[in-house]
Amino acid sequence: MPFSWYHPDVPAEYAVAPEKRRAMLERELREHASLLRRLGYGAEEATERLVAGLRWDFELHDSAAQRALVRSIVHEIFTTRRTGVGGPPSVDG
Repeated sequence: MPFSWYHPDVPAEYAVAPEKRRAMLERELREHASLLRRLGYGAEEATERLVAGLRWDFELHDSAAQRALVRSIVHEIFTTRRTGVGGPPSVDG
């Protein structure tokens, strides 16, 4: 006799949860890195602050992959000049 709890009825939306979580984390890190740039922080300071925030948020599940993600996002934000990213105005555009 099969029992119903042997075959859980998991909604299909849960299958994409890891991708949604990663996208949310990336979006949040981009927003924070952009804010730190607009506030005048350097790339190294911004990286340190964001990594410290991740260590606080994910105290039990800190990973090197998350720290690498922070470094790549900060590098992207601080080396490109897009609308909405911030930074002082310049004559050359």
